[in-house]
Amino acid sequence: MYDIVGSLNSIIWLLIVIVFIAVVIWAVRMAFAPGEGRTYREQTVVRQPAAPQAVPSSGLTPGWYPDQNDHAMMRYYDGRVWTSETRSG
Repeated sequence: MYDIVGSLNSIIWLLIVIVFIAVVIWAVRMAFAPGEGRTYREQTVVRQPAAPQAVPSSGLTPGWYPDQNDHAMMRYYDGRVWTSETRSG
């Protein structure tokens, strides 16, 4: 008889603990859930454009240089890129 009462007592306490844990989980979820008056909106991430990279220079100063395609011509280098300007060398 005492074994049955002891088993029932253990089962009742186990159910009480399970109900208590369920209530705590429910309360925490309700505390962190958005309310009726509040709406959840994701923050927009604004990415800054990357700073323009400096174009690697070959170390040449701006000026006229022999054209690689036609050795009789000179091509102008503006310090950054070779231009389409040519003249006879």
